[in-house]
Amino acid sequence: MKSIPKLLSFETPKEKYYEIAKKNQLLRLGVKVNTPMACNWACPYCYAGSSETSDRPKVEENIYYNGIDPYKDKEWGNKMKSWIDQSIEMGVNTITINGTFEPATSPDIFNIIEYCVDKGIYTTLVTNGTLWEIDDLKRLYNLGISILVKLNVPMVDNTDERYVEFCNIQKNLSGRKQDSIKVYEEQKKLIENLIEIGFNKKIANECTRLGVESIIARSNIEYLPELVQQFRRLNIYSHIEVMKLQGFARNNPNLQVTKLEMKKLFKKILDNDIADGYEPWDIKPPYVAGTCYQNLIRLDMKADGNIAPCPGIDLIIGNMNENKLRDIVKNEDLKIIRNLNKYIQGDCRDCELFKKKECYGGCRGTVYQTLLNHGCSKYECLVGSDPSCHRVKKVLDNGLSSDIFK
Repeated sequence: MKSIPKLLSFETPKEKYYEIAKKNQLLRLGVKVNTPMACNWACPYCYAGSSETSDRPKVEENIYYNGIDPYKDKEWGNKMKSWIDQSIEMGVNTITINGTFEPATSPDIFNIIEYCVDKGIYTTLVTNGTLWEIDDLKRLYNLGISILVKLNVPMVDNTDERYVEFCNIQKNLSGRKQDSIKVYEEQKKLIENLIEIGFNKKIANECTRLGVESIIARSNIEYLPELVQQFRRLNIYSHIEVMKLQGFARNNPNLQVTKLEMKKLFKKILDNDIADGYEPWDIKPPYVAGTCYQNLIRLDMKADGNIAPCPGIDLIIGNMNENKLRDIVKNEDLKIIRNLNKYIQGDCRDCELFKKKECYGGCRGTVYQTLLNHGCSKYECLVGSDPSCHRVKKVLDNGLSSDIFK
């Protein structure tokens, strides 16, 4: 039986996650580098940016710590390095680098990547990929990092009858203004270049250094099983994620699918995996062939030093300019997030997958954002069951129905 491709450093045993949480330590850090205030893409599902803007994900001026724009701060690189050092002292051995927006636009991107590598940190770069030259990609490969890029439909050539449709879907889900064929072919070429460089070579523990991130949206859901199957065969990790109505995505609720549609999607991908000889897995959000334990071991560090539990939870629990990381992890809200066995409400509490630690309450970002949009209290947003899971009917002990997820 074949192992499903996993991105390097994402194969940690689940027991380790619970051990780290119990010790109040960290294992993974998300780092947002100092990108400009607007993105070069305009993904309609983007979790960042303001829902007040309609053309592309942006942030408002002077929202940063003390009004200092990290993109213009000449001392930013040194600050971030000192914050990374604090995370290493807390046990971090893996860092995922992105930005508020596209990390290639950061003036310090290679500076921070190389610093992480020099510290012996497993490093993953999340990027849309369009701003990197081929020599940049080779430099990233030689640094030993992993890379996660974006594509929302399978790769086909122009003889496929769906070719024009795929071009249009990729253009619409990236929000780019260029010709749809150019948009689609650029992403295909990026992935082909990464394969040629060697990012998808099989390495230790059946891992790969190449992943592709795709959103589950109404326009592409029927094609995602084919996309996953295609990347499995290329030894590429498929990161297929539930859309959250958060940030700029609040402008586009029409993209979101129902939980029953997601269940059918996951079932089709599972059937394909079994037919292709891969190990079976349980159907549960938010990831295909996996689950999310990140809230047990990870924090998200924004470019201005603000700390959030993860990108999906819009909750600031501290700032590195004011406190040490070892003190920030003592935050009371984080204690709730990391001890859901004590606090979780709704149907997740009695689910066998949760009891057996095969699932940590689905996607905590989906829970938080869905309940926040529904007007629930902060505590309810932290402890509810995942309404995107087909097993969940009751989200909170007060009887709130999972029908709020739409």
